[in-house]
Amino acid sequence: MEKKRYNGDGNIRRRSERSWEASLLINGKRKYVYGRTRGEVKEKLEALQNDVYNDTYIDENETTVGAWMDTWYECYTVKAKASTRTRYEQDIRLHIKPELGHIRLQDLTCKTGQKFMTRCKEVKGLSEKSLKNIYLVVNKSLTKAQKDGLIKANPFADVEIPAYEEPKKKMRPLMDNEVPEFLHLINGHPFEEFYYVAMFTGMRESELIGLTWDCVDLDKGTIHLYRQFKALRGKSKTYTFTTLKNKQERSFSIPPSVVRALKKVKTRQAEWKLHHGTLYHNEENFVFTNEFGHHLATRTVFNRFKAIMKKMGLPEVRLHDLRHTYATLAIQNGVDYKTISNNLGHATVAFTMDVYAEVSMTMQQDSVSKMESFIASL
Repeated sequence: MEKKRYNGDGNIRRRSERSWEASLLINGKRKYVYGRTRGEVKEKLEALQNDVYNDTYIDENETTVGAWMDTWYECYTVKAKASTRTRYEQDIRLHIKPELGHIRLQDLTCKTGQKFMTRCKEVKGLSEKSLKNIYLVVNKSLTKAQKDGLIKANPFADVEIPAYEEPKKKMRPLMDNEVPEFLHLINGHPFEEFYYVAMFTGMRESELIGLTWDCVDLDKGTIHLYRQFKALRGKSKTYTFTTLKNKQERSFSIPPSVVRALKKVKTRQAEWKLHHGTLYHNEENFVFTNEFGHHLATRTVFNRFKAIMKKMGLPEVRLHDLRHTYATLAIQNGVDYKTISNNLGHATVAFTMDVYAEVSMTMQQDSVSKMESFIASL
């Protein structure tokens, strides 16, 4: 018969021929662990004692993953952008809770998490971006649960996002000979100035749609950006102002031709307001609107652009590629990378150089050819 341990050291006893039990008094409650052998139970007891000694012991609780996700969303995401919170809510409701919601938070394992991520890809067919968003939500919420003492460790810390073989969409800026054709096709177009400003400033679509006149100084020829205007996820007709990507405000100078384009927009808006009277509403003072002062819609701007690309025989070119066109033209015309990086709103100059490394390499090759031609002429 096993000798009883001293008080505080825990008890180990045989329950049956193939079952052992150990217990330890923690915070006035007795905690039990079980195993097939005395050695197995002893290891579990020592691990338990070690947790208590190091103050890493977690009390048992019945909180489920679903219940915790609701708590985390309501209490710990209030400072996130409205669009981000909408994405969180949808990921929790559509994917996380249906698959993991019933599991007790303390029973969630890395293996279960890995199976969940694999299922999202293989069975649900979610995109790589969607999987990354879902992983971010689960990982952030579990990290908070660990800090709050609900779980000992974050089981998603070692979960891996399944690999995707399909390559990312390559940028396709307009080439030198395509730019004049594009400018010809947008001449007189309802969104002429929108596309023109996009191509010669490199602003993002959401920044252009949300651009307001307080951001524009036509006399100095500058634009100051501090927010963007985006449709809420799953609600294409509901837009909201959010902070810029990377949360970095930026100011930059614009070419005189862009100033002229914006002055043209301002004059046209004044004419619309005079013509429509009380039917004209532009309370937010948007730069780009329809004739009644309403902001432009992402889908409409995109569809009209794709129609132009179809005429040019360039169906692969995206609206976002006007941003790449600006960067490419700027590099080709000798604008320094620091200025380009600032104008684009990139986090670092190194990131800009990495994204447009191919453009730089092409220019280097061209410069070698030009130098060789010069040498040959001597």
